[in-house]
Amino acid sequence: MLKGTAEAAEKERFNGKVAIVTGASTGMGLATTAQLVREGAKVVMVSRSQDKLDAAVAEIKAKVGQVTTLAADVSQEATNKAMVELAMAKYGRLDIVFFNAGTFEGALLAQAILATNFKSAVFGFKYALPAIEKSGGQGSIVVNSSVAGSAVCALPRAAGAAVYSASKAAVDMLVKYAAVEAAPHNTRVNSIAPGTVRTPFLQGVHPGLQDSDIDRGAKGIQLIQRAASPEEVAKFVCFLASDEASFVTGSVHLVDGGAAVAM
Repeated sequence: MLKGTAEAAEKERFNGKVAIVTGASTGMGLATTAQLVREGAKVVMVSRSQDKLDAAVAEIKAKVGQVTTLAADVSQEATNKAMVELAMAKYGRLDIVFFNAGTFEGALLAQAILATNFKSAVFGFKYALPAIEKSGGQGSIVVNSSVAGSAVCALPRAAGAAVYSASKAAVDMLVKYAAVEAAPHNTRVNSIAPGTVRTPFLQGVHPGLQDSDIDRGAKGIQLIQRAASPEEVAKFVCFLASDEASFVTGSVHLVDGGAAVAM
């Protein structure tokens, strides 16, 4: 396929599709939202801060009506119900969901980690799967997990690391069971397991961290000797969301620069 033709095809991948992205105001959520919008999707962006959502919408420069926002906490069941209802009411269907929201707290038994990283996905599946089925199936759900869910990572000495890693391992197993439930409706469910990515989330875990520090830290734990950009992860999420991944479901996909191999 000629380059120009390939680029045109990519831009059309999500025409007529409706997506929900949680944790959409920064990092991988924002990058994925921007990629979906560029390729024609209509997107419901969910995050806790309306101010950050407004700034994100301005950055994406979407067409009028192409994105809508919901400022709410996805660890609450009511938020997951509301965001799905918003997508159906605003756009009439739901095809793609990227459960990206996550948190880390430096506490030994941080309940907020379990609520945001795991329970939000449970609630999300509860409402998203029936909506995708009502829209005709053929949908795709992607959950943002972590390489920490399958390997002891660079955070083992940090308070909260055990609960964080356990929450991500639980997400990966949840994805596999959700894939079984979704299969009769031709909906695919997968998770991604990123390694080190330059995001505000990572800087929140390690206050004062600079991009140069992130890259230097990545060198010691990844085969690819740098951190990923949010855009690199977003492109893989959009691959899983697209028809190009039509035979992929129930899988955990390492997007970790070889961290799982190197650890």
